[in-house]
Amino acid sequence: MRHKPISDTRFFFATAPLPCPYLPDRVERRVVTELFGRDATRLHDQLSYAGFRRSHGIVYAPACPGCDACKAVRIAVDGFDLRPSMKRILKANTDLSARMAQPTATQEQYRLFQRYQASRHSGGDMSKMDYLDYQALIEDTPIDTGLITFRDDEGALMGAMLADRLGDGLS
Repeated sequence: MRHKPISDTRFFFATAPLPCPYLPDRVERRVVTELFGRDATRLHDQLSYAGFRRSHGIVYAPACPGCDACKAVRIAVDGFDLRPSMKRILKANTDLSARMAQPTATQEQYRLFQRYQASRHSGGDMSKMDYLDYQALIEDTPIDTGLITFRDDEGALMGAMLADRLGDGLS
């Protein structure tokens, strides 16, 4: 008797408890699965709607004991109204232009990433990433992903955002 391998089977795993990266004195656990195969995009869409997030070729959702502080947020853009503070931010940044391109890492982006990590997440896991780790973060994706860069009038890189294209928007 011959057995046919089940190639599209999905397995979900729970991580071991780790210190929470957001809340002091809390423990984090995640439910994790890999994105692969022909239906990776469809699976990513479905799991994103269920609150999962993507990193490289995996998707994960918080499953923390006694805590549900992390919430996935979906914004209906067509009905969204800017608050006055958001309008002030837009006005202060009228010199910035945005461009979506393929997810390709550069040293310029990495330097900006390092500055951000040092100022906002010093000591966190991502603050220890070297350039090859950063490159993998940007480029290792099994789904349709773009990199949006923001530059000022002189062409200086002021921001970058990795965006996965979902069936009904960006993530």
